[in-house]
Amino acid sequence: MLTILSCLPHDHDPLYVLSAVFVCAIGAGLTSNLFHKVASERDFGRKATLTLLTGMTAGSTVWTTHFVSMLGLRLSFPYSYSVDGTLISLCLAIVLSSVAVLIAGSGPSLLLRVAGGVVLGSGIAAMHYVGISALTFDGQMTFDMATVALSCALGIVFSAAAFSGPAIFRSRYPRLMTASFFIAAVASLHYVGMGSLTIDPGPGSIVDAGAARQDLFVGVLFMTGMIMTLGAAASLLDTQYSNARLREMEYRAYHDALTRLPNRSMLDETLSVQLTALRRSEKLAVVSFDLNRFKGINDVHGHSAGDRVLSVIADRLVETLRPGEFVCRVGGDEFIAYKSGIAGKADAEEFATRLRAAAVSDIEHNGKNLGVGSSVGVCIAPDDGKDVADLLVKADLAMYRAKRDRLDVAMFYDFALDEENRNRSALAIDLRKALENREFELVYQPQNDVSSGNIIGYEVLIRWSHPERGAISPSVFIPIAERDGMINEIGEWVLRTACAEAASWETPMKIAVNVAARQLANDQLPGIVRSALDDAGLRSSLLEIEITESGIVADAEQARKIVNELKAIGVSLAMDDFGTGYSSLSTLQSFPFDKIKIDKTFVKNLTNSAQSQAIVKSTISLGHALKIDVLAEGVETLADLEFLKKEGCYQAQGFLFGKPLSSQMLMA
Repeated sequence: MLTILSCLPHDHDPLYVLSAVFVCAIGAGLTSNLFHKVASERDFGRKATLTLLTGMTAGSTVWTTHFVSMLGLRLSFPYSYSVDGTLISLCLAIVLSSVAVLIAGSGPSLLLRVAGGVVLGSGIAAMHYVGISALTFDGQMTFDMATVALSCALGIVFSAAAFSGPAIFRSRYPRLMTASFFIAAVASLHYVGMGSLTIDPGPGSIVDAGAARQDLFVGVLFMTGMIMTLGAAASLLDTQYSNARLREMEYRAYHDALTRLPNRSMLDETLSVQLTALRRSEKLAVVSFDLNRFKGINDVHGHSAGDRVLSVIADRLVETLRPGEFVCRVGGDEFIAYKSGIAGKADAEEFATRLRAAAVSDIEHNGKNLGVGSSVGVCIAPDDGKDVADLLVKADLAMYRAKRDRLDVAMFYDFALDEENRNRSALAIDLRKALENREFELVYQPQNDVSSGNIIGYEVLIRWSHPERGAISPSVFIPIAERDGMINEIGEWVLRTACAEAASWETPMKIAVNVAARQLANDQLPGIVRSALDDAGLRSSLLEIEITESGIVADAEQARKIVNELKAIGVSLAMDDFGTGYSSLSTLQSFPFDKIKIDKTFVKNLTNSAQSQAIVKSTISLGHALKIDVLAEGVETLADLEFLKKEGCYQAQGFLFGKPLSSQMLMA
């Protein structure tokens, strides 16, 4: 009778022991690396493949370590291994290891990691004791159950630690920790488990003759080597794939998808580096430019034409760049460029002129020549500043001045631009507080029947009484609200307040509320309108929503969706500022408007301008043909009114009928 522990120091072949240690270490490293890839993978197909490969690698590592250690035993009696038991132990190791990886790698939950570890430890134990049962000899084996239980407990604890330890201990080397605990699980279970075994050999011969020990040793190592090679290859390929994906993600993070130009993120990083590296005698020019008439190309020729224009211009810009120059697309039709190492303003102007020439050259598309203009603004560092954000703002200010003045040459930044911007920024800050401080007020401009002069409704107008600056025109603060994203909040306040005030009038009257382009792009607008009507107790038929063409053209499909939802509520729709856009007719054809409002710019010159008369006449005729009401804005003289009567315009508003009044004054 002998115990396995008693023969460990002197009855193990060193070659087998070292081979088992080597296989266990390499396999643990591969298993750890593959498991952490499984845990971080989000693609289901790749995760499933990696899970299977990890299970195969872990299972073959456990099984080979066990079996090679068993083969290394120098027993003093004849023995062999049954093929069935050996293969069953291998299958158990691989299947249970795969299940363990599937559970532990399915999410970041610590409970899942521990559960996976329990399954892995159970798999190691099942493989070990089934593997020992494959040992065949003339005699019998007995086990000390307390030691068996200890070996299983150690295997499970170390396996659970392999999966959950890096998260619990916040290890800087999670893969090394997983591999170490995995080795501990395999070694503790095997050698403690072997310590539970007592063998009592009989006098007979071998029960089931099998292959020689050396042949089994070579076969086991070969098969395990193949599995591990597959795991290593998969790990290497996955690493290469991950690196390639990271490079692609990094490229996407720093480049524009359409033009392949660098984007704003790369601009911020590289410009910061360039400014830091500037020598005392050197300067750097920052150029901001956009494309004039680009929106018209998109709307008339389609977005494919717009995309081609941007792509061709981007290629031209890249071709025109010289050493020390950089250009990027920051969004839409806006570009930023810089040139380092310039001597002064002349170099900056040459650079900006060269960029503009590349942008404004005609582009052929489907047999047509498409051309855009470009407004260009320039600032120079360090003269105009040394901060990236500050320089970009100043270049933009110069560009907007060039656009406003319709300049065909580069506009350089000057201090007056900054003063104007500071005033606008201060006003934007005050605008954010205006709602909270109740500085807004609504007034109502009457809309009248042209024939009788009777009031048929009111247009809702907003007024801002600034505590220090006094009355500020909507033409000043509304563009700021739209630019800074405050128009939705202000627009909702206008809508809710107007509905509440109109509901309080003794005589119900229809009110017309203007909706900005940003509001129309908001999916929540119909819900806000319905809520405002319900809260105020105002009938939906008494509310008219005014929409400008710019709000529709920005995103026609989104606008059509919102408009249809508004119509379903029961409100009426009016097209405001009709005639000022280029797509009015197509808009009227595809949107269910109830009213057309002729812009006041045409009515103002009605009696003196033949062109204005023609536009007003054609609009009125169009309304009659489409059975849509027509209202003229800005009526101030009797002559204007008589012209409108004669041409069949039945509704009008303007100072001729009265100035806008507050709700309290209307009720007085």
